[in-house]
Amino acid sequence: MLIDAWQQLQRDAVLWVGGTGPQTDELRAVSGPNVEWLGAITDAERNARLRGATVLCAPSVRGESFGVVLLEGMAAGTPVVASAIEGYRNVARADIDALLVPPGDAAALRRALQSVLDSRGLRDRLIEAGRSRAEEFSMARLAGRYLELYERVLVPAH
Repeated sequence: MLIDAWQQLQRDAVLWVGGTGPQTDELRAVSGPNVEWLGAITDAERNARLRGATVLCAPSVRGESFGVVLLEGMAAGTPVVASAIEGYRNVARADIDALLVPPGDAAALRRALQSVLDSRGLRDRLIEAGRSRAEEFSMARLAGRYLELYERVLVPAH
C-alpha cells in the first residue's frame, strides 16, 4: 500500500524502507525511483533515521496489538501517518497526535503524506502533540503510576 501511495506522491522525497519480509523482493521490483531499501537495521540506526525523517509512515493493515513504533516516532520528534487499526488507535489520536487513514486505502495514505510533507505548520503541530503523547507512555511515567497503585493497595486506609 505504501509503495502504491508513494508512486503517486507529487513530491521530491526519498522513502526509506527498513526491515525485510516475505514480499521484499516483489516490492523492490515494483517500487520505482526514490525508494531506498535498508534491510535490517540496528536500533541506533533506526533511532537516528527517525530523528532525521520528515514523517514516519506505518501503513499496517492488521496484526499490530499496540503502537510502539508510533510512540518511538513521536518520541523522536517525527510526525506520524499511520493506518487507523486498533493497535495504533491505542496510542495515536486521529488528527491530534498523528494522521490516521483507513487501512488499505493507498489514496488516503498518499493524501495524508502529502499534507504532512507540504505543511510545516501541520508537521510542527503533530511533533508537539506526538512528543507529549509519547511522554504519557514513558517508562518513568508508567512506573510512577504503578507506584501509586501499589501504595494504595499496601498502605491501609485510615
